[in-house]
Amino acid sequence: MTPIRLTVAAALALLVATGCGPAQETAPAAGAAGAGRTPAPTDHAGPRPRDPGSVGGLRSAFPGAGGPVPEPAAEPLGGPADRGPGEGSASRKDTSGEGAPEEAVAAYVAALSRTGEPERMREGLELTAEDSTARTYLAHRAAVARARADGGDPARDTGVERTGDGYELCPAAGPTSDPACTAYGGFTARAGLITGLLVNGRDPGPGLLAPEGVEAGSEGVRATLLTAYQSVTDKSLVVTAEFTADANASLDLPHAVYQRGEGREVRAEDAVGRYELDAGGSTHAAFSFPGAIPGGTLRVSGCLEECSALVDIALPVR
Repeated sequence: MTPIRLTVAAALALLVATGCGPAQETAPAAGAAGAGRTPAPTDHAGPRPRDPGSVGGLRSAFPGAGGPVPEPAAEPLGGPADRGPGEGSASRKDTSGEGAPEEAVAAYVAALSRTGEPERMREGLELTAEDSTARTYLAHRAAVARARADGGDPARDTGVERTGDGYELCPAAGPTSDPACTAYGGFTARAGLITGLLVNGRDPGPGLLAPEGVEAGSEGVRATLLTAYQSVTDKSLVVTAEFTADANASLDLPHAVYQRGEGREVRAEDAVGRYELDAGGSTHAAFSFPGAIPGGTLRVSGCLEECSALVDIALPVR
């Protein structure tokens, strides 16, 4: 039996075992921080919104300990689907005329569902074609899940259910809401590798960005852009990055801002990751900015130990 078939077999076993349980694309609020609030719908696992009554001023808008937050059925005007493949479009719709192998699709969806195990999510990348929408989408979801885990609040794995035309990933019901599911279908492939997919009937490709070599630094703290994604069903932009520090440093992730154009600044609605870095340490971080699109700059501040020096990182998101 080849390695790919082993992966597929394991994925199929996972699908049978999970059924439709705790699953979603974003992170629900964890513990008391999310009580009394309805999670904002989004199609990505990620940071948690601010809440004055929560620790650190954060609550959850991404997939969290209570389960990821799914995409809504309808999209507001102004989302990626409403503009052409211009600015902010990192990839176009993947069409090859070749249907994706069912076993590969099942394994890919199983990888998407492992939001509590980011490295297991990344194992699904071997099922995708290089530089494809399917690969970038999974890499983004895995990066957000990793940021949650690095921040000490990992998401739960999501449940999977087979439907007539694809799969649904469903989160666990939160303290004040019923679970909302995200539909996946329309998978395409090239040479047996998955290239494209539809999320709630929409192509996520135009809103995805996964550049290489985009970095910025300040006072020995360095940031590398990993992914950016504007949801196909809401207008939030989620940016993921990796931060490393040469010396002990504190990052003010909750107060990160996104700048696009002169004088236009959006405060992060959600932010997850590790705030305190030891010398030589690193963290993944994820930020959600309502109404933003790729092409701007992520700004994150902080300071070295005892605020001996201020950190001001300006990371291009393009």
